[in-house]
Amino acid sequence: MNKDLRSFLAEVERLGPEFFLRIDKPVDPLYEPCVIQQKLAALGRYPVLRFDRVKGSSIPLVTNLFGDYKMLGLALGISPDEPKRRILETFRSRLAAPIPTATVSRSQAPIKEVIRKGEEVDLGRLPILKHAELNGGKYFTIGFLIVRDPETGILNAGVYRHEIKSKNSFACMFNPAHHAGYIYRRYKELKRPMEAVLVLGHHPAAVMGSLARGAMESNELEIMGALMGEPLEVAPAETVDLPVPAWAEIAIEGILDPASETADGPFSEYTGFYGPAKDPVGLMQVRAVTMRKDAIYHDLDPSHREHNLSGALSFEASVFEAVKKLVPSVHGVYMPPSGSCVFTAYVQIKKRVPGEGKSAGLAAIAAEPNLKIAIVVDDDVDIYDEAQVLWAIATHCEADRDLTLIPNAMGAHLNPSAYGERRHEKGPMNTKIIIDATRPATMPFAERIRPPKEVWERIRLEDYIGRG
Repeated sequence: MNKDLRSFLAEVERLGPEFFLRIDKPVDPLYEPCVIQQKLAALGRYPVLRFDRVKGSSIPLVTNLFGDYKMLGLALGISPDEPKRRILETFRSRLAAPIPTATVSRSQAPIKEVIRKGEEVDLGRLPILKHAELNGGKYFTIGFLIVRDPETGILNAGVYRHEIKSKNSFACMFNPAHHAGYIYRRYKELKRPMEAVLVLGHHPAAVMGSLARGAMESNELEIMGALMGEPLEVAPAETVDLPVPAWAEIAIEGILDPASETADGPFSEYTGFYGPAKDPVGLMQVRAVTMRKDAIYHDLDPSHREHNLSGALSFEASVFEAVKKLVPSVHGVYMPPSGSCVFTAYVQIKKRVPGEGKSAGLAAIAAEPNLKIAIVVDDDVDIYDEAQVLWAIATHCEADRDLTLIPNAMGAHLNPSAYGERRHEKGPMNTKIIIDATRPATMPFAERIRPPKEVWERIRLEDYIGRG
């Protein structure tokens, strides 16, 4: 048996209400689960939320699986009490060792407990949400789509936005630079339909694997296994020639015919702003829906904290590896929710050579096109504490020496401040910023104040002020 969504939910529920809340009161799929999640976030609370009664569906909904950095660690088997740096360390080490999938028969796959084909297909049975007022409609937001490269035969999985169009069709909006975007264009050139399976609900480590930023030749199903620490079990699909994760909750099979496309959006994007409508985009015609008999629907509230954190480790790992090539003494990379987990990076290095701070920043900026601001700090600055990062900028940095601007660089087209080749026009470029907030490597600098190590380790607050 694979790790799956329900095994993770049971693990998190045992940790108590800080990590898991179950809501039995009926909720409307128009906005209500999202607003509840957002109101908790305003109080600094990011538990997994399970809604047992979503109006119009008999299927329960879970959300906020990626609402907190600690939750990413739990998905990788790391206790909330362990240092946050262990999360990226573990992610990177597993990412480097993909595990081939294991095929099981249809009879062994819980995803085959309920099978609906043809006229039986009705996406309206699912508790699909409308997340924001100006969104074009209801969306699948955290399902991962499995497709096959027509040239290499390699499988690809990724998360995209999917607007519901009818009881048996939905849009597939691929970013042009995403792997599925390249694959879809290849099918378009070949004038062939593309088979696909959208998977809704699996262990969060598997979902994180679908978000990994690897080479085009990477097989994300093998990365899912690496992050789960065991082979991903798959079974043959019913109507397309693709594998389906056997322990997933819901799988939607179909084809995208490039000759029959649709429009999509607007959509509440990760930037915190509405992304514009797109036309044309792919249209998936559903051939079959398979699911577990007591299936759980997994949703993600877009444009808020978990939207950005869901892929944070993939971005951090990519930036870490790029910086390491230039600055081997890099200690950590953190891409905080305050920067949408993609626009800002805090890079921690043990500086040994003059200029290493700026080199680390340049490597970070080059590694990730979406990255707009790289802030480099010394190894004694906690990159997971934004107050310390801001302190380092305020006390270590002088703008005329330590601030670098790189205009007209390829960036994030969804960033509302992005511009084109004509500066007043919207486009895919940003001005990148590097802030070197490290101390000089060869010159004297003020001594940082620290508590005595022996006293710090000996004193336990509960001995003095209790546990209340």
